[in-house]
Amino acid sequence: MHSTSTHPKGFSLIELMVVLAIFGTLMTFGIPAFQRYMQSAQLRGTSENLVQTIQLQRSRAMATGQAVNINFNTGTPNAWTVLGTSGSVQRKLPRGVTYVSASPTTIQLTRDGHANTSALVVFQNRTGARDTVSIQVSGMALIR
Repeated sequence: MHSTSTHPKGFSLIELMVVLAIFGTLMTFGIPAFQRYMQSAQLRGTSENLVQTIQLQRSRAMATGQAVNINFNTGTPNAWTVLGTSGSVQRKLPRGVTYVSASPTTIQLTRDGHANTSALVVFQNRTGARDTVSIQVSGMALIR
């Protein structure tokens, strides 16, 4: 005996519409949450990048025996510039991240690994979230 199926194979138009409606609803809520996450990660990454730059330049100053200056360019373009004996390197802040304040706007990392003064650098993203990098006279940099 031969059995033939009378049920069609595949999806009906109604089933496809339901799946697309569910997918659309998930995307409506997911995209803004993902954008907020990306902005937060970008802000944190900027702060971590500055701390790593300070640690690297502190090591470089101790290794070469020559001071290194770091300027925080709070004007346009928002960036920080590392000035050493081998020239200068500028790191622009990512789009959407700006300085709230940088006090003072220049620090010097001396050959003994210390900073000439303590400093606070505050970054802010488009949503208003802030990260603060604290640079201590000992030459250590921390995110607060």
